[in-house]
Amino acid sequence: MNFIDYSRSFVTFQVPGNNARIQVEARCVLTAPDGSSQQFLMFASCKSEDTYAEDELFRVPNYDFSGIFGEHDYCIARIHACTDDEQPDVGTIAGRFSGLVRHLCDVPRVTPLTDKASIIRATLDHKVIIGRTELSDGEGTVAVIEYPVKTMNVNPDLQMFQTDTGPVPLYSFGSEAPDAMSRFEWAYVAFNDFTGAEFVIQRPTPIMCEGKVVATTTHYSEIRQSDQAVNTLYALED
Repeated sequence: MNFIDYSRSFVTFQVPGNNARIQVEARCVLTAPDGSSQQFLMFASCKSEDTYAEDELFRVPNYDFSGIFGEHDYCIARIHACTDDEQPDVGTIAGRFSGLVRHLCDVPRVTPLTDKASIIRATLDHKVIIGRTELSDGEGTVAVIEYPVKTMNVNPDLQMFQTDTGPVPLYSFGSEAPDAMSRFEWAYVAFNDFTGAEFVIQRPTPIMCEGKVVATTTHYSEIRQSDQAVNTLYALED
């Protein structure tokens, strides 16, 4: 599995009258027990817009627009401010888009950060750091989530570090969805050791007022821990 320079990697989807180039946010490589693998690319969130309009470019009411592209399928999430449980739009790439270009810029050289001291040093030296979190269902299916580490906390005196970054495509092994694409969740990941990770997952979240639910919004609110997660960090070299 190669490494991606996320600052220079994009997906460009084509629809009649437009080519939309959006930066790749993170990815998940899903490997089945037979060794076959699939790559899923999460693209960065943007706001809904009326493309090429003369004025009033942002739509009202506005919503977040983001998604994931697999080998043949896509998942697009449209998240409004006030919502019930909005379901993602899932389908085949060929049936929805007139074209899709994946431009992934490989990283020629990385340095594994194998201990806390090297992580702290790379952070304070302003190195670009890529993280990988490996999850498994215990039956041979493995999901490796890869992402640029946007926030890294370090304490040299205590020799401690802690990531906080996202969104990432979290594959839900417990999902009952019929296809892999529908099993992904939008999440942020945090950890401060090489094993174990904590995720905060985007969910319909009640808004409370005087002890009563007055509305629902989609927000990162569900906490999920994975004691079996394996975390590795790498510094990109010039």
